[in-house]
Amino acid sequence: MKIGIITFNSAHNYGAVLQAWALQEYLKSEGHQVKIINYRLPATDNLYKLYQPRNPFKHEKLNEAVHALQYLKKMKTEPNRTRKYREFERFINRTLNTTKPISKLAELKKINFDYDIMIAGSDQIWNGGLTRGINPAYLLAFGKDETKRISYAASIGRDEIPEVEHTLFARYLRDFDYISVREEKAKEAISKLTDKEVTVVLDPTLLLEREMYDKLKKDPKVKQDYIYVHNVHIKKVDKRLNAMAEEMSKRTGLPIVHNREDYDFTNELKKFTNGSPEEFVGYIANAKYVIANSFHGTVFSIIYQRDFITVPHFQNPERMRHLLGSLGIVNHMIATPDELPEDLAELNIDYDAVEKARLTLRGESVGFLKNAIEGPKTSNRPITENDKYFDTKDIYSCFGCNTCRDICPTSAITMIEDKEGFKYPVIDEEKCIHCNMCRKVCPYGKYKHKEETVNIFPKVYAAMHKSDEVLEQSASGGMFTAMYKNIIARGGKAVGVKYTDNMEVIYDIAETEEECQAFRGSKYVFADSSEVKPRVKELLREGVPVLYSGNPCQIAGLKNYLRKDYDNLYTVEIICHAAASPKVFRLYNEYLENLYHSKIIDFEFRNKIRGWSKPYLCVKFESGEVLLEQSSRNNFRRAFSDDNIQRPCCYTCEFASPKLGVGDITIGDYWGIAKQHPEMADEKGVSIIKINNEHGLMFFEEFRDQFNLTESTYEKAYAANHNKPIPLTIKRNQLMSQIDDVEINKLLQNFNRLKKNLK
Repeated sequence: MKIGIITFNSAHNYGAVLQAWALQEYLKSEGHQVKIINYRLPATDNLYKLYQPRNPFKHEKLNEAVHALQYLKKMKTEPNRTRKYREFERFINRTLNTTKPISKLAELKKINFDYDIMIAGSDQIWNGGLTRGINPAYLLAFGKDETKRISYAASIGRDEIPEVEHTLFARYLRDFDYISVREEKAKEAISKLTDKEVTVVLDPTLLLEREMYDKLKKDPKVKQDYIYVHNVHIKKVDKRLNAMAEEMSKRTGLPIVHNREDYDFTNELKKFTNGSPEEFVGYIANAKYVIANSFHGTVFSIIYQRDFITVPHFQNPERMRHLLGSLGIVNHMIATPDELPEDLAELNIDYDAVEKARLTLRGESVGFLKNAIEGPKTSNRPITENDKYFDTKDIYSCFGCNTCRDICPTSAITMIEDKEGFKYPVIDEEKCIHCNMCRKVCPYGKYKHKEETVNIFPKVYAAMHKSDEVLEQSASGGMFTAMYKNIIARGGKAVGVKYTDNMEVIYDIAETEEECQAFRGSKYVFADSSEVKPRVKELLREGVPVLYSGNPCQIAGLKNYLRKDYDNLYTVEIICHAAASPKVFRLYNEYLENLYHSKIIDFEFRNKIRGWSKPYLCVKFESGEVLLEQSSRNNFRRAFSDDNIQRPCCYTCEFASPKLGVGDITIGDYWGIAKQHPEMADEKGVSIIKINNEHGLMFFEEFRDQFNLTESTYEKAYAANHNKPIPLTIKRNQLMSQIDDVEINKLLQNFNRLKKNLK
């Protein structure tokens, strides 16, 4: 198997690089081809870099010479730090089998990794406190869908997962096939956020036998017995650790070797401040006694069967306690010298018993890996009726389409708004007759497939209305206008999304061209479709032609509600970039109305006053005033573009990539038109039209002569368009968790990377 591992491999931390090496070597010993995905976060690299590279010249070679001089200066002024940096970089780039360095999640997503399996772990990769918020890269939010995803001994580094991170974990754990963690507390926390089994396994350093480390380690040139003291903190002085070391040195008479330049012990033999990972292992292997607040300092003390004391880490003692407890030596976790027994012989370790326990735990851990590597993918199983929101309360499984509410024969279902402003179904058990219709019509999971082309479909065009007046009034190429005019002319009715007088975003039915004009323009807010489906069904039964336009998930809900095909129904889905919170939109409108002392009467997200590719946000007030701002800079629009305020299901959308859409026709902006069809590029706006079936083609033929058309392909049309679920990051959760506590414009600006530094 080809296996890619993502972990904290680039930290200049002994435990981090050694656990990465251990998992690499174990998997290699099992016959797999293994690579460490060299994900190097700038925030991590900045902790350890020797200097800030200066680039005073335009010529690359001259700047390289400047960097060399900077390095030489550091060698002279800080020789220990320079050697340590050099040793770690050597280990990372040579001893670990790494890919090329990658510093951004966006870069990871672009690389076409050919791994059969990706493994996240070990180390504290799921500790948001270390990564400035949980990083989706460590939840394997990249790579091919068909790649099996496994976590091995991932640690959250805390007793609990903060609530602000819950939705992010729940989102990405859905894509894991097998999950294991390093501590019981982590298992408890993760199990609350996934329905998958979570297993506790050993840190990968404990998978290898001592002989493997004997080949790696480099023994120190120290001829006498010593206590090795290791402080894992980069800057913090651990007074408890130092006091323990002083006491043990006093009692045993042994001198101290330690890793801190900023501290001197009474009975100090030497400092180990510039060593390699191999030397770190050597110092522990040859110590008479080890005292550490380091998890991996403890681990290697156990591997080399040293006498040791573990001083609890001030932030995260649980992983140490769990390890020592599972091996039957938790009494070696001692916080202060006062807790030491008078007779140190009470701390003698029965390493035969410890090794027996380790081998048992190792067997369980190896068993997990074997099962995960050889077992089937579990993340793409078919969705059943038992997987619906009513039973799981999984916010990613509800599209808010109202289909369940509309189909309920006893009106037992009410859509209730949550704290983020999104509505979810709640069943009144007293009214419920358990007919199960709600589960049967729920569209979740029923369209989770990737269709290939069927006969001649999809047929794809770049399209632009021939009328300048229509183009001026449309968001892009004027496609929807031609459609609704056709339906209205046939005595039919059109369904679309509009603003109410109170600027709420809803689905409605129009029977005149004038009424249909309210449907024009992009509305990047989740629209309420209450009561529309029953009205549409009645029209269809009466033989009235109906054009139903909307997001793919809403059209899926309509089709499931109707439960049969109608020749007089034409469904047109919009290429959707997800839908924003109605509550955030409502709060932002209230802010603007207070600021302008006037009621909003229109909100254009994409006014083409400066051209189609450079849209402006235009808000019109009853007073006649107008807010005109570049869309990319507006606080609300930026929050939407950065995917920070969308409905949870948008982050797992099953409608984002199929070639054949749910609707008869798919329409949207033809982004990238200048590259794919330069002869069609025009600042008045260009649309994609994708015909998905014969019914849609017959409808299209009725108005196609109103457009300038160029035949395209699915691949060209979607090269720069929305074709996958939007990414979920911690910023989304951070923003949404504060909408009731921080004034909305200030909050949105805090997350607007183009304006947050403006006052």
